[in-house]
Amino acid sequence: MSKISLKHSGGNVVSLNSPTNAPGAADVAFKLPNADGSDGNYLKTDGSGNLSFAALPAASDYVKLTSASGSSGGSAINIDNLDTATYRAFEIFLSMQPGTDNSNLYVRFRNGSNTITASNYVGWKEQQNPSNNVSHKSSGSQSLLEPAENVGADTEENLFIHVVLHVARSDDQGDLARQRNRIEYDVNYMAHYPGHHASRGIGHYSNDTTTYVNGIRFYFSSGNISDYMYTVYGIKR
Repeated sequence: MSKISLKHSGGNVVSLNSPTNAPGAADVAFKLPNADGSDGNYLKTDGSGNLSFAALPAASDYVKLTSASGSSGGSAINIDNLDTATYRAFEIFLSMQPGTDNSNLYVRFRNGSNTITASNYVGWKEQQNPSNNVSHKSSGSQSLLEPAENVGADTEENLFIHVVLHVARSDDQGDLARQRNRIEYDVNYMAHYPGHHASRGIGHYSNDTTTYVNGIRFYFSSGNISDYMYTVYGIKR
């Protein structure tokens, strides 16, 4: 194995070593840039041996945080310990199937490992099906939110829900925390009849300015969750 050695005046050597394993069918040549890059640049290749300096890509304000899937979701999908110091809101894409036919989808907020069950949830939603039937519901002083009703558990009967979760923090201006623990959602699902349905709405927790949400719980009115998959993204402050 050959190498290039550069000896310092103090006696120590810095070396460039050839690869541990032999290259492929042909020799490999790397061509250095003609000029130095800018402070903080990195050295990149074009895939043909030509090296150049480039700036690191800008950090994204929209970051994938976690994802999971499985065939047995247990009694609930809990997404906990969200980093509310870094992220202002969280976007969640969740698909799941109830283990029990004709179940309603329930949502509650979480703080740490504790589910918030006090009757201070307020919600509004619109429900539709392809026969142009539309219904509107609103409720206050509830112990949970109900984005979807009568979800089926048979083959191809399940739901998809898209949620944007906003959270209150202790440094929110004045009384604004009261409105910031909230979700916006849209759902499409197959009811147990069977039948296609969709709903969309808003829900929030309106109790005080000292309830700080950092998680969310999805579960059904009856039975466990069968198949599920979800991805969570954070939206930076």
